[in-house]
Amino acid sequence: MDNSLLGHSITHETGWISTGPKKWGGIDIETGYAARVCVHEPDDASEVYRNTTFMPGLASLAKRGLLDCYTSAELEQERFRQPTGRFQGYGWLDHGFFRDIRMRSVDGHAPLTMGPAWMNLPNSKEQQQKRLAQSDDPLYAALVEKLGQKNNLDAWHICTAERHGLFCFLTMDFRLKNLVAANSGKEPFASLRTRVMTPEDLGDFLGIRPIAPKFFSYHGASWPVRPDLHWPTNSRRPKSSYRRPEKE
Repeated sequence: MDNSLLGHSITHETGWISTGPKKWGGIDIETGYAARVCVHEPDDASEVYRNTTFMPGLASLAKRGLLDCYTSAELEQERFRQPTGRFQGYGWLDHGFFRDIRMRSVDGHAPLTMGPAWMNLPNSKEQQQKRLAQSDDPLYAALVEKLGQKNNLDAWHICTAERHGLFCFLTMDFRLKNLVAANSGKEPFASLRTRVMTPEDLGDFLGIRPIAPKFFSYHGASWPVRPDLHWPTNSRRPKSSYRRPEKE
């Protein structure tokens, strides 16, 4: 399961609902409350939203043990150098379909050297690229040749899925999906057993019906929920929006 999918699987975030100014003694103060808010509106026509509607069914199968979800050493390394909230949510009231699903790494864990700044060690991204550059896997090399060096991490993830006999590499990187589709008749893609699929692709294959994420607004909630609201951008809020503004 690609990290891009985990990021989009957070379908509800924590928002502040203003109830306007109220008197507190002799002064006016702004009042409100925190509530769970939908990321997307129900009529969102984007490709991202259409794919999120297949996530409830996939997550349900995984929780029942009917679908195994895996990660990998290098996917874990990608998450390591990014904010945890991107994949788990930044706020206390956030909700994601795959947050409670444990994903075992198919190839263990990648080594990571860390130390104080004065040691001038390479960062995690540089270490990762060095590991990939040392690979002598012919499939990985062939995938990089077709996908391009700038997509070498995607090539590695597809190669890893293929080497471990996984049914598909599930992603919401639509650019990668289109690139693979454009080369589907060429080697090495023509011989791959592992498919590169989106949640919509896998949902259609398994006969899963799409369900709007707003219907899961109250799942696991013991706090205010506003399923009638959504972000105006139909996308997740940036990490910076959760920081308290500095006082002048």
